[in-house]
This record gives sequence, C-alpha cells and structure tokens, in this order.
Amino acid sequence: MKNLFWHEKNWNTVLGAHKQDRLPHALLLEGPAGLGKSLFAERLARLLLDLGTAGPSSPVSHPDLSRVGVPEGKKQITVAQIRDLCAELSMTSHASGYKVAIIDPADKMNINAANSLLKTLEEPTPDTLLILVRARLDTLPATIASRCQRLRFAVPSRQAALDWLTDHDETRNWEPLLEMTAGAPLAALNAAEEGLDELDQRLLADLTGIVTGRLDPIRVAAEWSKLEPATCIGWLNTRITAVIRSKSRFTTAADEGLQILAKDLPLERLFGYLDSVQEALRRTDGALNLQMLLESLLIPWAYGLREC
Repeated sequence: MKNLFWHEKNWNTVLGAHKQDRLPHALLLEGPAGLGKSLFAERLARLLLDLGTAGPSSPVSHPDLSRVGVPEGKKQITVAQIRDLCAELSMTSHASGYKVAIIDPADKMNINAANSLLKTLEEPTPDTLLILVRARLDTLPATIASRCQRLRFAVPSRQAALDWLTDHDETRNWEPLLEMTAGAPLAALNAAEEGLDELDQRLLADLTGIVTGRLDPIRVAAEWSKLEPATCIGWLNTRITAVIRSKSRFTTAADEGLQILAKDLPLERLFGYLDSVQEALRRTDGALNLQMLLESLLIPWAYGLREC
C-alpha cells in the first residue's frame, strides 16, 4: 500500500523516542476509523522487533509479538484473553529484545478485561510495549487511557485525501465516498472496494422516497436491517453531519442530494435528529432490535423530523 502520509508526524514522534530510548511502556493510538491506526501499530511492532519498517504491510508473526482482538462470533475482548496476554508479557523475551502486544480494538474490552490490564500498565516489565488502538473516545476507561501515552490520528485535509485517492485510482469520483466516510482516506478506499458508492446512492434514494411519501419507512427499515448496523446508521451520521455543515455555509458538492431533502428543515431540528442517530450508533455495540431502531430513525423523515 502507498505511504500513509497522515501518519508521518506520529511516526517521527515514536521513531525519535525509540532512538533516544524513551519509548513509553504503553501507547494509545486513537482517532477516527479509516486512518490505518492498526497498520501503524504493526509497523511500530516491526521496528521494535527488527523486522523492517518499510511502510504499511500485512501483519507478521514473531514469538515476541502478541495480538488481542475480538474473537470470532463475539462482541467483546474478554478478561481471559487479557489475563493470557499479561501472563505472556511477564515472561522473558524469546529474542532477548522487546516484547510487543497490540490490543485492537481496545475499546472492545469489557470492564473486567480492562481492570485485568491495569496491573500490567501500572507495573510494566522492561523492554515491553503495549499498543492499544481505539476509534471511539467514550468506551475505554479513564484508568486505562491515563496510563498510556496518547497518539492522536487526525483526518487529513480534504484536498490531500482526494489527491491520495486519485493517485490510487484516477478513474473514480472519490468525493462522495470521502464524504460518506467522514474524510478518512482508507475508509473511502475500502468503501470503493466493497461497492459502497452504489450503496450510498441507494440509501439516499430510500430516504428521498420516505420524504416524498413514495416509500414506507417501515419497509425501508426492514431492508436496511439486512445491512451491517454500523453501515446504515453510520451513513446517516456522516450525511446528516454534512448537511448541518452545508447549512452553516461549510458546503461541499458531494452532499447536494441530502441538502435538497433538508433545505426547509431548521438547524435545531437537524441537531436533535443527529443526537438520535449518534445515540443509535453507540447502541450498535450491544444487543438490539435493529429494525425497530431503524424505524425510530426513518419514520421521523416522513414527518419533517418533527418526531425525533
């Protein structure tokens, strides 16, 4: 994959700390999804394990590298996983060098798992780096975050992101995809590979049909419930945010479709609706009746967002 230019500042920070032997025992990589934080974590692990650092690449195997993620079929990282990880980190390095562990996504640890990690964060073993990756700022306990050095990953400028994407594929119109993914270049790239630019038009057409009375919001909710919850609700979140910006005169051409739908809606009503969407987005992590949740988000459009 091409160089992720928006990583450069953070990479220089950790590279300088490593050269001065001043790396912390725990790093928290945080920022919006779609910026390649996981790739950054893997690259840093390769640096510390003397496996090369030539930009983003696939994960490598090494006896001194441990990874913890959400198990298949589960929704959270469990306390048993973290206990096993802590036991592994307490052992001597196989190669007499660094031991590295990546917890990704760290915001998926349940409360018991997070508590189990505290002792390792408070009493780290020498030459050990724990890398936590998170996209959401509201789920990782402060007791964990406060014991890590935080590296914040920011969305690059719109033009820089468009230039990077166009260099990847100059035949595609990247603006709608970049808008749909809140400006995250890798998320836009993945969306293109998954055909989500077509999904964007479909969801917009469905919403238009509800507003004009041509489509039943309950039937639309039933269709949307067949998608991943974060996909359709995340689409509403990014699109409504774009509309609010456009109505505040921070307009872009990519959100014209939704601008037309919302042109007569006051900002306070849109902000109230956005609160409902973001609350729904938070609830996608747990058990929920997706169709009922989507109905609660789509029915208000049939009434000018007066019931949200």
